[in-house]
Amino acid sequence: MLHPPLEARDREDLAALADRAGFAPSDLPGLAGGSADAAALELRRAWLARAHHPADSTLKSPCEGDVSRLPDGQSICFGYERELSANLLESRVPLCHAVPRGWQSLRVLCRSGQAALSCLLHLVAHEATTQPLTVLHAGRYFETTKLLDLWPRQVFAPSTGSPSHVDVLIGEPVHCDGRFGLSIPARLPRARRALLLDTTMVGLQVDIAPWLETLEGSFAAVFRSGLKLDQAGLELANVGIVQLFVRDGAKIEMSAIGAALERIRALTGGGLTLDELAALSAPWFLDHPYLEHYTNRVFANNAALARAVGTGSNLFDDRCHPSLLSAEAVAPFCAIRLRDGDAAAQRRLLHRVETEIARHGLALANGGSFGFRGNRYELIEPEPQVGQPFLRVAMGYRGGPDRDRIVDLFRELAALPALP
Repeated sequence: MLHPPLEARDREDLAALADRAGFAPSDLPGLAGGSADAAALELRRAWLARAHHPADSTLKSPCEGDVSRLPDGQSICFGYERELSANLLESRVPLCHAVPRGWQSLRVLCRSGQAALSCLLHLVAHEATTQPLTVLHAGRYFETTKLLDLWPRQVFAPSTGSPSHVDVLIGEPVHCDGRFGLSIPARLPRARRALLLDTTMVGLQVDIAPWLETLEGSFAAVFRSGLKLDQAGLELANVGIVQLFVRDGAKIEMSAIGAALERIRALTGGGLTLDELAALSAPWFLDHPYLEHYTNRVFANNAALARAVGTGSNLFDDRCHPSLLSAEAVAPFCAIRLRDGDAAAQRRLLHRVETEIARHGLALANGGSFGFRGNRYELIEPEPQVGQPFLRVAMGYRGGPDRDRIVDLFRELAALPALP
């Protein structure tokens, strides 16, 4: 049986999403023809136009008894938007990660991934009986480092040396600072009080059990930016997804921890607005099977690019993707960096890539990518103390002939002895 081309599968996927959202084919004629990017934007515009209606007609402090109806038909009422409950989304089942025996769990949504981490740090600091709390960031995400730097050292003190224990462990299973690396839980200090695990890079493709084993305390949170991989690449709204874990028999109950995080979320303005809640009521958000389907395609396409660059290139560094370090490791982009070369050399690489894109008419757009539906590239030039410059190439969901031609380009570049 012949399978349709991957470009056609992409269009079929968008049509299926539109159908789930209640759009008729006549509502979105672009899904039947034109470019895949245009079709995705048409669905996005149509959904957001519908999602904006509740917030457009509701004050930030509505009158008693006022009810707003979300696009999925559910109704919501509130007194002050900053305290808006996100339970209509938080209660979607199943939870992202299965709950191990001996633990309880629930979900809390915040306004972004960074808002989620900020609220979690407030929660940990508030619940602590003694301070400072030693903290280890086992990762490379620069905004996590900057966020920790905002806290006084008498509250959170960075660990030094190679400690066997810390109070708080912030982990990233896969991290990148121009070269990819893996955090191995068994090689990290044990956490006396809290484990905060950032899975933005890997989505659901992480075994949380070894991480929970590093925790001697009773509280853990697995969190991620839900803008990156959770919205079918349509980038509907910023959101931070938190799954809280508390051991059975802990001194504080799961419901109390959840309520405390919600209070912090409201006080810090870290919650969703009505407009964001409505946008995220899309039926594919927090849909476990669809998220796995979508991310599996994204991860596979980037692993294909990584194999083309490979480990034997004289031109490129061999840690361009975590799948080259471990067969199970995933990431939604490749970090392509010259083995020998400064920022000027990386810019020459960028120029060469752009020349080849134009010459071959490749479907590879210049720009950052948060949704990973299409193919994107950009030159990342961090501050020297943060990391080395690299070309980030994010192969999106689509795949097909366009993906193969991009992979072929980088395979040819990787075979060069040096960059002309």
